[in-house]
Amino acid sequence: MDNNDYDKKAFKPVLELFEAMSQIDHNKMKTVVTKDFILLEHGEVWSIDDLANMVKASDYKRTNYFSIINTQYQGDIAWINYWNKAIFSNGENSRDRLWLESVVVLKQKGHWALSQMHSTRLNAENYPEDVEFKAVN
Repeated sequence: MDNNDYDKKAFKPVLELFEAMSQIDHNKMKTVVTKDFILLEHGEVWSIDDLANMVKASDYKRTNYFSIINTQYQGDIAWINYWNKAIFSNGENSRDRLWLESVVVLKQKGHWALSQMHSTRLNAENYPEDVEFKAVN
């Protein structure tokens, strides 16, 4: 297995979390994180329940895009830094949101799970122009 395949496996719980958020699937959100998951969200400390409570049904569809900056490993721990972009659209209106994020993922019983996430929202004027995003849903 090359390092790129390994990176994809370690990043899988991030993709699954955001797909679950797009589908408003709170139960799935909780299956991809460790029991002591913590989210540092723009200056606040959240649990997975706090995050799930923020994810609500709406008329807008969320499409997720990512660009991985780098990944580092030490045994069954991976640190991943990436750009996260979401486009929210309802057919008439669309708005982009962008975050700079990092995660710590742990390999438990053969599967990667999110242990910690740090998320910083960016204003439109701070969007990086040279980042190539890839859609995942």
